[in-house]
Amino acid sequence: MEKAPLKFKNGKFKILLLGDIHDRYNIHSNELLNKASDTSLLITKAVQELKPDLVIYLGDNASAENEQQMRSVISRIVYPVSVKNIPMAFIYGNHDHEHGVSIKTQTKLFCEYDNCYMTNADDGFSDNGNYNLLIKDSNGEKDILNLWFINSNNRAADEELSYYDWVHDNQIEWYKKRAEEIKESNGGVTVPALLFQHIPVPEEYELLREAKATELLNSVKGHGSHCDKYYVLKQEVEGYLGEGPAVPDINSGEFAAWKEVGDVMGAFFGHDHMNDFAGYVDGILLAQNKTAGFFPYTDGCRAGVRLITLDENDIENFSTEMHYFKQFGLKSRSLGIYERNVTDRQDRKIKIAAAVIGTAAAVTVSGVMYRKFKKHKSDK
Repeated sequence: MEKAPLKFKNGKFKILLLGDIHDRYNIHSNELLNKASDTSLLITKAVQELKPDLVIYLGDNASAENEQQMRSVISRIVYPVSVKNIPMAFIYGNHDHEHGVSIKTQTKLFCEYDNCYMTNADDGFSDNGNYNLLIKDSNGEKDILNLWFINSNNRAADEELSYYDWVHDNQIEWYKKRAEEIKESNGGVTVPALLFQHIPVPEEYELLREAKATELLNSVKGHGSHCDKYYVLKQEVEGYLGEGPAVPDINSGEFAAWKEVGDVMGAFFGHDHMNDFAGYVDGILLAQNKTAGFFPYTDGCRAGVRLITLDENDIENFSTEMHYFKQFGLKSRSLGIYERNVTDRQDRKIKIAAAVIGTAAAVTVSGVMYRKFKKHKSDK
């Protein structure tokens, strides 16, 4: 069925991003039921309060062993969106490639929903997961925004080169060719774009700097080829760095292609559950999204969603901000008192302090025991 075109409403277009939900079919305990409940609470509240025009699932969406199970899990994660008939779109994460249901079958299951806009995509998208969606102005007359959805694949074939795979040359060529087609259809004028994919590009490390000795407590260890260094965010970068970005160690030139084409204003990623920082590299915003789920590791009640707001009269000056579970006034059923009230950074400092105190106590006890031993020997 042909869908109504996506378009701005009263001059605005709002996109809600849901990262790394990691929902699963096999929920066999109260703990897992509570995690599913908290995840649904967050998505439902975000949809109600933020009123998006499009919801994007950023990969690592669901896991199951067969098509029937996958249909059941998908129905749970999309219900808060589909029940309100809000347009939605999906990209695939590394874990979406790892279970018993193919990407092609997952695409079919998502597209069973009338509000899923993957069906408006490029003809070959079901085989590779790459597609784009054009957004029209408020009058529905002109395409003024383009959205790219890129499959960042899974693990690399040769993990000695890189643990994670990268966006391949044929995907980059497809992007360039499609961007040129869009430009030609727009009278030779480039249509500004936002891009969404699961695994971040290596250029994210340009938003970080090596930590000084005095900053190690607030730093994170790098990932892959960066694992020998500790990092903090550069001063101009907003948000939270909770783990080293898990990017490919091979730079395939994807970011360079964005610069060459000149359409991508910002790129948004999942994958790193703790991170929600955002900053500019060569004029392109690179933004991370914390997990919106409670099944994977997360930062307590700071699981959250990201909202992007665009104005059709000033497309390039879009805004984006995170909204967290606790901010919405929600109460978690799956987290204990400690996890509900202590952030990742606070927890790390508490554990380091406890270790230091424990070491100091052990040294003190050892000193006392040594002095007693010496006195005992001298008494003999």
